[in-house]
Amino acid sequence: MTYISPTTVPTYTDPNRTVRRGQTLYYAGDAAPSLYRLESGLMRAVRLTPQGRNLTVRHIRPGDIFGEECLHGTTRGHQVVALTDAVLTPIHPQHLSQGELWDLTRSLSHQLQRMMTDGVHIQDGDLRERIARYLLNLADSSLGGQHPDGTRFVRATHELIAEGTGATRESVSKLIGEMRDDGLLNPAYRCLTLTDEAGLRLLSGYHG
Repeated sequence: MTYISPTTVPTYTDPNRTVRRGQTLYYAGDAAPSLYRLESGLMRAVRLTPQGRNLTVRHIRPGDIFGEECLHGTTRGHQVVALTDAVLTPIHPQHLSQGELWDLTRSLSHQLQRMMTDGVHIQDGDLRERIARYLLNLADSSLGGQHPDGTRFVRATHELIAEGTGATRESVSKLIGEMRDDGLLNPAYRCLTLTDEAGLRLLSGYHG
């Protein structure tokens, strides 16, 4: 589902929009009339590779401002999908104050630094290490949660993990089975319990 821009130009204080889990906010090639600020939830930007696989190139977290194609007058470069129910505010740069423009600059700079770190995480180490790293990262996001005993879990499919680690779903499923046998994870339907988080951190080299 693609949201169509309103016929009148809204201001920075436009009513928030809600995007349900699994819905698409916009697709690559769509017009880019505005920025967005994510108020709550978790979203991701997805790009289709030449091999026909989706690759997660960016996670969008609460407070992030995205959709920067509108600053260049180009169409959308990625598909943006909600990983959880998400609330966003449309932002039109021409209505921003000097202070709000500074907030925009800081948000984009922070996201660039995070994307560079995520890029290293995807490319560095074998797939088992990258899966551990990615799960620990997601555990700190809106996809993470905690069981009554304090053990953390991540609501994620094997396909989502594959797209976030630059791998195939089959390879991810095989390694998650091995990590379960090693006592690191307890997989269930769309949920992975981090049964040995210390072991996952040791495996991944994650220090966040």
